[in-house]
Amino acid sequence: MFAACNLPKDSSKAILERNDILWVKVLMSGWERANFTNLYIDETKYVSKNPKAVIWFLHRFTQYDIINFFEEKWVAWKVEDNWRVITASWHARDILNTLVNTSRQNNTQIFTKTLVKDIVKRNDLFEIVTSNWIYKAKNVIVSVGWKSYPQVGTVWFGYKIAKKFWLNVNTPYKWLVWALTKQDVSVFSGTTAFLRLNAYKNNKLIFSQEGNLLFTHWWISGPVVYNMTLYDEEFDVFPNKFKIELEFLSKDWKLQATKKLRKFFKLTEEKNKIYLDLRWLQSWSKAKVTAWWVDTNELTKYLESKKISGLFFIWEVVDITGHTWWFNLQRAWSSAYCMSEKF
Repeated sequence: MFAACNLPKDSSKAILERNDILWVKVLMSGWERANFTNLYIDETKYVSKNPKAVIWFLHRFTQYDIINFFEEKWVAWKVEDNWRVITASWHARDILNTLVNTSRQNNTQIFTKTLVKDIVKRNDLFEIVTSNWIYKAKNVIVSVGWKSYPQVGTVWFGYKIAKKFWLNVNTPYKWLVWALTKQDVSVFSGTTAFLRLNAYKNNKLIFSQEGNLLFTHWWISGPVVYNMTLYDEEFDVFPNKFKIELEFLSKDWKLQATKKLRKFFKLTEEKNKIYLDLRWLQSWSKAKVTAWWVDTNELTKYLESKKISGLFFIWEVVDITGHTWWFNLQRAWSSAYCMSEKF
């Protein structure tokens, strides 16, 4: 939808949506609150097999650009914890309605309940075969194709189309997801602690971040756990290679660890670390994003296939993944804008 808002008005555009409701995944996230970016975004908040792609991708359309876009549409905003930018109304539908109205004003038709089955290129035109019709277009933008969150109708479509047109596609993994520990932490279920999480692979530190961690029965969750899973695909494949260190910072550790945690682990200012072993990650249905996907080396700076002119890939189909706290929605805005620059 944001791509449709930015493309030339004199071009005819159509959005084909599988579900009967637009933006289902985003409407579900954040308890239907309208978090739409983060005030502090830079390339360190993203991972990709091609780090250079992250830099040019994000710098061409920043968090300030998307804030300005919504300001011009009279959408008021404010900043919450962890520098999340949210609409003043708290309603995600304010963002959705703005995108729908702006794209329609920009000569865009929106078709829901339309399942795209295949894309075929014949000469200079693409034929988009759907459950209802066959559409023809000079350009096609693929913006769907993940495996996570299947309950909202997610599909492998982007993967399928990229492979069909001979693009290199990296093996997908589930990221931003809960982790199951070998240790039984059910006694702390519902407990939240502020700490530093250090993750080690074969005794080598690969990730370190301060933030909130939530104990839920055997699972550990929260921003630091989600972000940890971004930094090595083997979290999903060989979790036994990893050890997690939970460090309660000595300066005010009594505020960061509940009485139950301190007593169970016999924590003191000198002994302020807990070690946990991973068993596995939560299922695809719980993962917030699917990682890797279409290799950025296969795409131009406009996110167009170098092999097939007129075929574009944006958002989660592209091998750039952000931390939790709405860095991934900025990825959506940036990719859509970068694509629209072509025209």
